[in-house]
Amino acid sequence: MPVSKSASANQTRAFEDEWRVGVSSAAAVGCDIRNTVGNIPMEWYKDYPHIGYDLDGKKIFKPIRNKDELDEFLDKMENPDYWRTVQDKMTGADIRLSDEQVDLVHRLQEGKFGDVNFNEYEPAIDFFSNEVMIHPVTNRPQDKRSFIPSLIEKEKASSAVLVGKLVHAIKMGWIKPRRPKETTPQYYDLWAKEDPNSILGRHKMHIPAPKMRLPGHEESYNPPPEYLLSEEERLAWEQQDPEDRKLSFLPHKFACLRAVPAYSRFIHERFERCLDLYLCPRQRKMRVNVNPEDLIPKLPKPKDLQPFPTTQSLVYRGHSSLIRSISVSPSGQWLVSEQ
Repeated sequence: MPVSKSASANQTRAFEDEWRVGVSSAAAVGCDIRNTVGNIPMEWYKDYPHIGYDLDGKKIFKPIRNKDELDEFLDKMENPDYWRTVQDKMTGADIRLSDEQVDLVHRLQEGKFGDVNFNEYEPAIDFFSNEVMIHPVTNRPQDKRSFIPSLIEKEKASSAVLVGKLVHAIKMGWIKPRRPKETTPQYYDLWAKEDPNSILGRHKMHIPAPKMRLPGHEESYNPPPEYLLSEEERLAWEQQDPEDRKLSFLPHKFACLRAVPAYSRFIHERFERCLDLYLCPRQRKMRVNVNPEDLIPKLPKPKDLQPFPTTQSLVYRGHSSLIRSISVSPSGQWLVSEQ
């Protein structure tokens, strides 16, 4: 249910009045305010003007905090005791720590004992010494369970028997122990994409490298005559830039495969292939399936374009060609046209 601003202001004013009455009564009595709510989350009282109850069952009201960030900063700069002032969550009041309390906090932060007078290196008292005493330290009679076989020892004996049976079964070959995992390195094809079970095939965002173009007839050692370049074509090929050439090599014809020499551009092409795989970025293009009919704008319906002429009521005859302009008299009786 929404609450108006006047109602919320009246409720806040009532809380402030109740707080002033409670604080004045506590100050008049002069008693020590102790919160008796116990170990509970104090966030339960964040919507109430009080923070708990004292020993008499009276409400402990929260102190009014109307300081903004600027006031807090000025208080931090001007108040010399700001660094030793803490807020008590049980009462909501600001408490200034004494020198003894600050020293206690420092000792606890350093991992020392809270008591300054405590000596952690005192000599230990040897209660059970090697000297034979007249009276025993303890004369408690032995328990009944000390005369009964222990259940833990029984379990140890049964486990020892079970281990012996397992060892015998392994020696006889009835039980085969697990083989240790192979630590040999596993190698895989870096560009394998046809196999969906491969390591790279399981990565969704992996973009495989494009494969090289398969060799054609012009790369054969005995190509057909139409793939061989003439003298004019060879001169034109040599004058072109390497980027503009259709082929990166000149087709040659050899009598047999034994006469084919080593390819001079083999290392260069392998190096360019490695550069393409290493430096050329690959991008996944998302294709959008669009129906061509959806791209054509829909024509409006004829009934939505009305009013427009639908009936021929008057025809002016006398012109045989295109009319370029027309002028109507103010009375609407005469028309002047121009061909």
